[in-house]
Amino acid sequence: MTTLVAPAARDWAALPSDIVLDVFLRLGPLEVMLGAELACKPWRRVALEEPTLWRHVGFDKRDYSDERWRRSCHEFKENMWQVALDRAKGQCEAFKGSCHDDDLLHLVGSAPSLKSLNIDHYSDHGTGEYLVDALKVLTLLEELEIDFRYIIDWDEDMLQSVCKACPHLKKLVLMYASAIDHECNQDEFDMEPVDGPIPVMQKLSTLELYGCDLSCEGLKAILDSCPMLETLLIDGYFNKRKMDKELKLQCARVKNLTLDTMKKPPYGDYGSYVFGYSSEEDYSKISLQE
Repeated sequence: MTTLVAPAARDWAALPSDIVLDVFLRLGPLEVMLGAELACKPWRRVALEEPTLWRHVGFDKRDYSDERWRRSCHEFKENMWQVALDRAKGQCEAFKGSCHDDDLLHLVGSAPSLKSLNIDHYSDHGTGEYLVDALKVLTLLEELEIDFRYIIDWDEDMLQSVCKACPHLKKLVLMYASAIDHECNQDEFDMEPVDGPIPVMQKLSTLELYGCDLSCEGLKAILDSCPMLETLLIDGYFNKRKMDKELKLQCARVKNLTLDTMKKPPYGDYGSYVFGYSSEEDYSKISLQE
């Protein structure tokens, strides 16, 4: 009678470090920090000593459904991304996460080679001075997305300031604070005006602005200063009836153009406006034929 011999148990801790690194790269930072690196000392060593693992630091919306992530305290979450940036040893090229002013100082100090920055929750009271100063340090930045959760008390035009700080951007997305953000005061809310000149952005191909009050002068300034623009999305107030023929022709040259035209509500009436009590004509799309 043949005796079956059980296969020898695999020693996962003995896996070559290059194989472990390849697996970790597929898992991503969240899975590594919340589980994989805790399996054994050799795996932990790979997580600590391989800066290439942390070239892309951040999390997607799907990560919020992760039970381990939801049960983590706020301080731990913030500390986790700071640790990840430190592990990158200056090689981080892409970061996505929420930021405060103090976080920005740590970010630019730890990741001077950033090419992509996505701040999905910028929620500091006060001026935009810290933000703009931090962006000036990131000279290699090509893609920038910022979701503001407070109205920034800033004397200068935020779009203009960001463009001055990051002249080599290829993609720029600014989501200004809206009246429905719980951190905003509806009675004092007003959309961010976009009505002045901006620096020439030779490489900018994608520009998206959400929650802004755009004038025809502001639109013309954007089109004049961005010769490579292929995608332009404006979500906010814009009076299409003030467009002249020349401006319509400029718009027609943009490959992907979205201009939502919404009638500006009476002062102090943003609450009813944003919750859907505007007339249907307020949401009509712009027509270049008119």
